[in-house]
Amino acid sequence: MTDQSSGTTARSGWGTSSALPYLLIVLAALIIASNHVLARYLGGVVPPMGMVFWRMVVGALFLLPITAYGLFANRHLILKHWKLFTLMGVLFVPLGNGLIYTAYTYTTAINGGVVSASQPAITVLLTWLMFRDVINWKQGIGIVIAGLGVLVIITQGAPLTILVMDFNKGDLIMLAAIAFAALYNVLIRKVPEQIPVPQLMVIVLVSGAVMTLPLYILETIHIGPVPVNLVTIASILWVGIAVTAIAVGLMSVAIRRIGANKASMSNYMRALFTALLAVVLLGEDFQTFHLVAMVLVIGGVFLMTRGRKSAN
Repeated sequence: MTDQSSGTTARSGWGTSSALPYLLIVLAALIIASNHVLARYLGGVVPPMGMVFWRMVVGALFLLPITAYGLFANRHLILKHWKLFTLMGVLFVPLGNGLIYTAYTYTTAINGGVVSASQPAITVLLTWLMFRDVINWKQGIGIVIAGLGVLVIITQGAPLTILVMDFNKGDLIMLAAIAFAALYNVLIRKVPEQIPVPQLMVIVLVSGAVMTLPLYILETIHIGPVPVNLVTIASILWVGIAVTAIAVGLMSVAIRRIGANKASMSNYMRALFTALLAVVLLGEDFQTFHLVAMVLVIGGVFLMTRGRKSAN
């Protein structure tokens, strides 16, 4: 797989065979999985655009003290690429995360899991369309095996039940959100190397929050405001700092090192961790199909990490 990020890898001394990017992916997937569990726990109490707006504001404020000087030093470079950063902000905030929160208002956990598992395939398609990237046979088999693991976990060990699922508007919204998120990941490689990940995150969070603000205002007027209570405040602080600033930052680092195709395997890990967290935090039973799914997902991810880049 040809990847323009390989130049960054070579200069930084990180080989794509290094375990570090994959450890970052696992940690990020675990943290991001908590966001899905939290969303299910809240049950749509917090309006989606309000949730995503304050999540991004908190994340940006958390990162701003350590990025302010660098952002000022890179101001001319940032202005030069303002169209790219605006597009990434729109993709990441209202079109990506905002639509995910919206989708969970209408769709079930099983349906949402099936649709979100399509992101690696969408990522591969987008990288092929935009950069003519391809994957080798090990990576292809890894995607299939990990995908089977996700299918086992979301169908509770009965994969044939997927044939009788009814897709509602929430599923279509989720599919759109996943496609936008995949495009955001692919575009990370176009970010100038002089802009480190923390600065990139602030730029994306701020631009995305600005673009979301009109939607948030309309939502507040016509649907309702974000409720102000201890649970809501704690939830926004968690998703703003841990999920948005830390986990997404870790994913951005990994994407820059190994490319969007390999890093998209985090979606399988995220689905697995979401199920495990549901067992621990929501009291669901750990059953045999959970173990089967775990073996398949970890095995698939291992094959992906062993796959070499290929130009064929």
